[in-house]
Amino acid sequence: MISFLFSLRSCFLKVSRGVKTPLFCYNGVVSEGNEGEMSNMGLTLPIELFQQAKRTMISQQENVLLSWVCELPDGAAKRVFDQGNEAFKGERFFWQNKERTLRLAGLGATDQLHVEQGQDRFLMLHTRKEQVLRQTVTNSEETACGAVYFGGFSFDDQHDTSPEWERFGEGFFYLPLFLVTEKEDCCYLSVNVWLSEHDDYEKIEAVMAQWDKLISSPIRSNPDVACISEERLAEDAWLLAAEDVVALLQEVTSMQKVVLARRMRLGFDGFISSSRIIAHMEEQQANSYCFVLENGTSTFFGATPERLLLADVDHLESACVAGSIARGETAGEDAILGETLLSDAKNLAEHHFVVEMIEATLARFCKDVQVSASPTLLKNRDIQHLYMTVSGQRGEAKMLDVLRELHPTPALGGWPQAEAMAVIRLKEEADRGFYGAPIGWIDPLDRGEFAVAIRSALVTGTNALLYAGCGIVADSVPAEELAETAIKFQPMLRVLGGRVHERS
Repeated sequence: MISFLFSLRSCFLKVSRGVKTPLFCYNGVVSEGNEGEMSNMGLTLPIELFQQAKRTMISQQENVLLSWVCELPDGAAKRVFDQGNEAFKGERFFWQNKERTLRLAGLGATDQLHVEQGQDRFLMLHTRKEQVLRQTVTNSEETACGAVYFGGFSFDDQHDTSPEWERFGEGFFYLPLFLVTEKEDCCYLSVNVWLSEHDDYEKIEAVMAQWDKLISSPIRSNPDVACISEERLAEDAWLLAAEDVVALLQEVTSMQKVVLARRMRLGFDGFISSSRIIAHMEEQQANSYCFVLENGTSTFFGATPERLLLADVDHLESACVAGSIARGETAGEDAILGETLLSDAKNLAEHHFVVEMIEATLARFCKDVQVSASPTLLKNRDIQHLYMTVSGQRGEAKMLDVLRELHPTPALGGWPQAEAMAVIRLKEEADRGFYGAPIGWIDPLDRGEFAVAIRSALVTGTNALLYAGCGIVADSVPAEELAETAIKFQPMLRVLGGRVHERS
């Protein structure tokens, strides 16, 4: 029989690949798990782990989070997400990293964090995560498994939250009841359940029966919906704001850049399926993170190329993505455009601001900071960017402390940061919400990854708001910057079936 060893902080077993061989119970018989039989039989959480959780609860005199992790030989995160459409719609998330080596699908909310204005959002998430960790009994320390929180922050916690973003507030995260983690040719299931002193094993049985019902559910096809309206919002006002910012930057030479964002609205003849959104993003938006975060009738999603922070035990890494140009219609044209971007002084200057800021930030938290030698091209379907990486040895840095200092980078806010944010608050009336802000996941041992939520949209009911921005510098031409934002709308227009404006 497996012996589980726990403590308040170090309650994780160090075993092969981070997961202790699970116990399964079939018809009341407890035995070592046979992975080959998992696809044919329901899973039962080991009663020994439940009993250990109850003992821990008694000794600590507080509720305990039981977090069980096992391998799913035939698991698939996207399939489970789709199967959860009826039982968990409005309480799901999906994440796929840029390299497509990690997929997460979360269903149900065992714990939820909603940050209101005036609260320290990064500290609140860190405190909640640490508190839950102290109360957790688990059989795993596998990365991106167990008590993983997924969600995002608002772009600017000093901006009043607009009605369409109220469900998300200044920060919104949840710990899923069921988490499927697909990585490194393996797939894991995490089951996260709070236990109180009055709970018995029947609660666990009910949860596992819910899982059995979920994975036996058919994947129902979603009805086609059509985009029936398209409105580019406040273009004239945006052009005037851009002109004002250019004049300001020409006058105040200590300011180098301000990023202005704008929106467009799409209307549909029905409700948009998150499953279909994911399928379209995977098909159309290679070399991008794909994310979906549902909260009731609101869904925030995107296909972003930009990593903000990757954190493992001893390593931190960020990406410097800035400057942009369209893709060519032929390989030759694409190459010419790419070379133009690599030699363009304005775009190189914008990119340099980002590199300097990220390097300086990581240097405050890391040893041996490394910066890639020179910009390369990061190519997506509709747009290409200048790209470099910055990394370092982590030391004792807390992930959310680093994240706080990185956001917003000059690519999304401007430079200097504080002055640029002041101008944005003055010139942008619309609430960016989660657009341009950190979105991602963090696990119990402070490992995780956050991307910058660009190329993104918010769906509420049968409407969608799309967001795009660009950096304004002293020699910017507002009409040209407006055209650049139009290119940046293209990825989400494709995903949603809107009218894509191809270049002539």
